[in-house]
Formats: sequence, C-alpha cells, structure tokens
Amino acid sequence: MNIDELDLDYRLLRLFLTIYDEGSVTAAANRLGVGQPTVSHGLDRLRQIVGDPLFVRSGRGITPTAHADEMAERVRVVLQDLRNLARVDGFAPHDSNQSARFVIGTNDYEVAVILPELVRIVRGCAADIRLKVLPIHGDGDVIDRLRNGQLDLAIGLHMIENVGDIAQQTLFREHMACFYDADYHDVAPDTLDRYCAVPHARVIIGNNDHSAVDDALQAIGRKRKTVLQASTFASIASLIRGTDVIASLPSRLERHVMAGFAKCAFPVEFPEYSFAQAWHVRNAASAPHKWLRGEIFKISRRL
Repeated sequence: MNIDELDLDYRLLRLFLTIYDEGSVTAAANRLGVGQPTVSHGLDRLRQIVGDPLFVRSGRGITPTAHADEMAERVRVVLQDLRNLARVDGFAPHDSNQSARFVIGTNDYEVAVILPELVRIVRGCAADIRLKVLPIHGDGDVIDRLRNGQLDLAIGLHMIENVGDIAQQTLFREHMACFYDADYHDVAPDTLDRYCAVPHARVIIGNNDHSAVDDALQAIGRKRKTVLQASTFASIASLIRGTDVIASLPSRLERHVMAGFAKCAFPVEFPEYSFAQAWHVRNAASAPHKWLRGEIFKISRRL
C-alpha cells in the first residue's frame, strides 16, 4: 500500500486527539458520535501513515506510545490553526492586543474633508491602528493598485465603470462653488458674464489637461481664462489668496482649505457628483477592513 504523510487530514488528526484524551477507542467513538469500527479503521490508517502503533494495550485500556505523546500537543496546535483558517475573526478597535495596518489611496479633497475625523477616531482606539495615505491618479490607477495590494482602500470620485472584482460604496454627493478673495472683488462672480470675465485657477489631478468645468462652458459657447493650474486644492488656496483669481471647487472645502475665502453659487449648469470608497473583493469579509469602511461611511453621513 502506498502511504503518503499528506494523507493526514483534519478528521484523522481529530480522531487521534480524541482517542488520546479519552484513553479509549470506545469512549472516543461515543464522543465523536460514530461507531467503534469507524474509529478503529481510522486509527489503523493513522498507524500506517505515521509508522507507529500510537496506542498499545495496558490492562483493560490503552496507553499512548512515546511518539503519540510527542504528537499530541503538536496536533492540538495544527487543529487550532485549521479552525482559525476557517473562521473570520472579529476586530475590536478598543482591544489593545489587536492591530491593523491600512493603506488608503485618496487626494487632498478627501484628506481635508474625511480623513481628519478618521484620524481622531483611530487615535481614540486602544488597538494599534496605523494609516498610510497615498495619492491616486484616476480610475485605472485605483483599480490596478487595489488589485495588486498596493492599496487597501481608495476614496475618490465614484468610478464610472463597474469592475467585477472592485466593490464601491457611495459616500456622499457634492456640488461646485466659486471661491474668491473678497478684498479683490467688489461683486461676487455669481453670474455667467462676471464669472467668465475674471481670471481663474483650476485643479487638475494626474497627467491630463482635461477639465469638466471647461467642457460645461464650451457646451454653452462660453470659456474662461485660466491663469493658474495646480495639482492640489491646498495649493490653490495658498496661491490665489491676496489676488483677484477665483477657483471653482467642491463646496465642502469651505470649512477646510478654503476657509476665509468668500463663496458664491457656481453660475454654470453643472451636475452634482458622487464620492465613493472602493476596495478589492478579497478584503470584503476582513473584519478590520469592514470596521474601517464602516467608520468612513459614518463620517460621510455626518458631513
């Protein structure tokens, strides 16, 4: 008969440990809820695989061999490891014995609007939770980095394309507003003519030169004069302060990087847009990841 140590499986190891603990084949069969012949057959198979009798007669009972004594504790560890593999553990952020590491891909709008509250929540937890925040550059970049594990989670504009292995959850909707330094404007640029007459700054993330605002203006036969382009919202705030340059930005920045600027309605028909969090489906059932996504969702509901 060909014997392979890989023939050992969970059932055989559990059977061995039950016989070891009960000190009886009959008692082991009762505990396992099977017939004695089944236990005897399994023990014979174990003896063939291990190459040791494992249990020998001693009076009316049986006693483990030296090799069985050596095996017992190792088998307990193996069985527990197998149980752990089949169990999705919970995550307790207030347990100081737990830890989690997260890499979040996002840009400075989300850094300003969402992440400060997340950091405060994390710092209030007893668990050792650490965050790493990296910039993202469009849907393709997000999808690739979620797939290869460079990112655990991405927060940004809701991706237009539905991708089978990438899950998304809408967080909130946003609309555009105009921000300007009131000391350099006698009237707000809240009409289309005044809006198009003043100099503009815009934020373009990534390597493209495309702007949805310019597309909306072109659609109605108008255009604006862009005198400044930057890759972050925070830099726009620093650069246009003390000038007549205005910026069309997401409205929630009013309380963050654009604090201190005047604000008026965006005078161009422009649809609201959604922000979402995205993750790879391999992390869908992970308890730490579910906790993180849940906290971000709760933060977004309070915005």
